[in-house]
Amino acid sequence: MMKQLLRIIVWLLSFAHLTDHNTIYAQSITTSIPKTIDTHKIYLFYLHGGIVQDEGPHAVSKYYGKYEYYPILDSLSMKGFHVISEVRPKGTNEVEYAKKISLQIDTLISFGVPMQNILIVGASLGAYIALEVALITKKTQLNYVLIGLCSKYAIDYYSQHSDIFQGKFLSIYEKTDTKGSCSKIFTNKRNVEFEEIELNMGIGHAFLFKPFKDWIEPLTSMGHQLKIQKKSHLKP
Repeated sequence: MMKQLLRIIVWLLSFAHLTDHNTIYAQSITTSIPKTIDTHKIYLFYLHGGIVQDEGPHAVSKYYGKYEYYPILDSLSMKGFHVISEVRPKGTNEVEYAKKISLQIDTLISFGVPMQNILIVGASLGAYIALEVALITKKTQLNYVLIGLCSKYAIDYYSQHSDIFQGKFLSIYEKTDTKGSCSKIFTNKRNVEFEEIELNMGIGHAFLFKPFKDWIEPLTSMGHQLKIQKKSHLKP
């Protein structure tokens, strides 16, 4: 009887450990910069796609399926980032929101967070905002990840400002998506480090609706200052 009781206690403690583990990750996701800033952490701003802005965090596209906003945040947090993200209100002005994010970045820097420990990740419409942040901040050591951004309109618009950009940029796009390479914006620019990954998943723009490892892993590599692979053919 005593041995059976001990086995039950051990079993229950194993669940307590999992609860503590998840709590730790939950504490690494905030809607703004945290009240207590740890200068050794890597801070990742995640700027979601437009459908979440229009329909909320449980948005569903008839073309691409459910946008898994919270699972994406969880996946990024579990990679060791302190994730900063909020659901933008419907009708948010991209430039004004970029100013808000830029102020938060300046605050982190003023508290001693190294610029290379700050990562701005934008998906679809969020990637437009990320580039607006880049136009405001003009800091060569900041890191940007642009996911599913470059339509013809985006290329034409941002090519007009491409000499202003400063920083390290990683573009990730899916081969069958209508939004493709961003190389025309960033190649051979003086204050820009640019890498690009073409995914071949066959699901178009839907690739950014879920936390597929195809884009999570190279993003993580950039965030932790590891070598970025130029091509990715990982399975979702």
